[in-house]
Amino acid sequence: MNSHTTRTACIALGIIASCVIGLPNLYDKFLIARFVATATGLAIVFLFALIGKRRWQIPHTPVFYIYLLFTLLCGCSIRWATNTAEAMFAFSTLLLTPLIIILIYSILSTDKHATQKALWVSAAVVLVVYLLFSIVQLFHIESFSFEQLYRVSGINGHKNLLAIMLFVLSAFLLTSFSIFDNKLLKISSVVMFAIAVTVIILLKSRAVLLSVLVAGGFFGMLLFVRTRHCERSEAIQGTSSSKDCFVVPPRKSSDSTLVNDAKRGNRGNDGLRLTIGISVVLVYAFLTIGLRWFADRSVPHTSEKSEIEHNMLSTSSLAERCLLWDKTYLVADKHPFSGCGIGNWQIHFPDAGLEGLYRADVWNVNFTKPHNEYLSVLSETGYLGLLLYVIFLVALVMQAFFALRNTQSRKEFLYGAIVLSIFVGCCVNALFDFPNSRIEHVIWMGILLAILLQTITKGKSQTLGKGWNVCFLLIALILIIIGGFRLKGERNTFEMQKALQANNWKAVKHFGHQAQSVFYTIDPVGLPLDWYLGKAEKQMGNPMAINSFRKAQQLAPYCKENLNDLGLVAYHTAHNLEKAEFYLNEAIRISPNFLYPYFNLAYIYLSENEPQKAKTVADDIYFDEHKRDVMKADAIFFEPFNTEAARQKIDADYRATLQLHKTIFEKLEN
Repeated sequence: MNSHTTRTACIALGIIASCVIGLPNLYDKFLIARFVATATGLAIVFLFALIGKRRWQIPHTPVFYIYLLFTLLCGCSIRWATNTAEAMFAFSTLLLTPLIIILIYSILSTDKHATQKALWVSAAVVLVVYLLFSIVQLFHIESFSFEQLYRVSGINGHKNLLAIMLFVLSAFLLTSFSIFDNKLLKISSVVMFAIAVTVIILLKSRAVLLSVLVAGGFFGMLLFVRTRHCERSEAIQGTSSSKDCFVVPPRKSSDSTLVNDAKRGNRGNDGLRLTIGISVVLVYAFLTIGLRWFADRSVPHTSEKSEIEHNMLSTSSLAERCLLWDKTYLVADKHPFSGCGIGNWQIHFPDAGLEGLYRADVWNVNFTKPHNEYLSVLSETGYLGLLLYVIFLVALVMQAFFALRNTQSRKEFLYGAIVLSIFVGCCVNALFDFPNSRIEHVIWMGILLAILLQTITKGKSQTLGKGWNVCFLLIALILIIIGGFRLKGERNTFEMQKALQANNWKAVKHFGHQAQSVFYTIDPVGLPLDWYLGKAEKQMGNPMAINSFRKAQQLAPYCKENLNDLGLVAYHTAHNLEKAEFYLNEAIRISPNFLYPYFNLAYIYLSENEPQKAKTVADDIYFDEHKRDVMKADAIFFEPFNTEAARQKIDADYRATLQLHKTIFEKLEN
């Protein structure tokens, strides 16, 4: 076995390990574990490359440089991000993609066929693991209702993220038709693809099913265009149809022929540039104007509680996503040029208000992504960042499309067409989900990008100096350090949550302090660690709890839970009624169905002997018998593992609302 084959096999094993590894006692068992594994694998590769004085190759094309420029802009946004720790981690995740592109692009340039086989084996092994876990989980659910299907996540954290990975890996296996002669492997690829699509259908992941259909349609269109192009070429050259229409026979050259070819080539390039330009304008207009119009038309524009409640209950439909998109545009409006900073959407999103979002407003579910990768880019990097990202995607797809159309080799066309179709399907899925936040998806998107970049460059690469090995190694080591701190933070956050459920406030404070670092300041659902510390200090009678809540507000200024506690502590500890009113009213503005700031503000007014103000606040509470019954019926969906406790809490909140009204009435009577 030669050295290149050994390196290729090691990289294949690294891909497999990075896509399936998980660790216990973590809030998210897969995200940070796979991030650290991937960064470690890259560091090992670049270390051996440094020792062996290997020189890497990068795609010599403006498309790749535009992507690097977009990455640089994301890195610059760390400077103005509200939460620097989240921005640094989001940028670290983004950095994995160019490193993977350079790695895969270089080994493909060295030995394409061996690398293609290694990638096929990696996809097959990972797909089998995902399928085994997901099928076992499917057999353990009680029904195929949405709340039960959300228990099926394989080892991907979420059923929709599982579905998109099943699509990417199973479709990638179809490349066996261009790299293998063994019929058994080809049949196995088709069988696994069929099983994966069946699981996707059972999971009811409509966005991924749409991606499958779009990818299949795109592949068919590309095949049709390529066939017509071959026929026209044969007709021009006066040849008869050959057995393989993808192989164009050579023709004799003359000076006039060369001139005509050059003219046709220039016209073709001009046509390609024009097509890319028009496509960029159309896609950008759709994302900034068309999608906004659609989202705005799909959200309620009335204060009538019945209509709002009707739309809130459409949690499994497009209504919730449209609400998320509509509010994400409001975030972008406040930061149109710079964006709010990479990784900071979840920090700024509540500022747009949570009314209408049933899960976030009523059930305290914290959204971490807008369910649309393009709007995430828009809100976090501004309109310039979105423009760069759209130019990169459109130019890549268009150039790969025309390059494959002109490819003479049938096998090269088939391989590239499958990869390009998968990539287009993933771009469609990104309109409805957020797969790019998962490391396994980042890895395979990097692989797809490397293959497509090699397709459009046709061997035209830029060789980097040996000193770049040091740079890449340092980047990988920094990523490992950041991942290590995040791993430590999540382990302690996991323990802190257990202590919180047991009301062990001393342990909450201990694990909260252990979790904090410059790279980890909020938990995976967007709650600042200082908020947990403030709650623990308040329960332990520490008068300095207000300082922790103030620190939490700096890290997450629109966190309704922290605003509620900050207002309460500002009154009882600092005796500042004005501040208390500001913080509690801000919490009410953000989440009109969040009960506790209403309770706290009303009782503060009662303490100040202002029952009329308390009545005004209490009258704004929307919690009648109908809403109580609806919430209790929905408890099984939002709290599937602790439904009875959730229903008891709903009853307790309802009784507290009635008691508040009774207390205010008695105060007014007296």
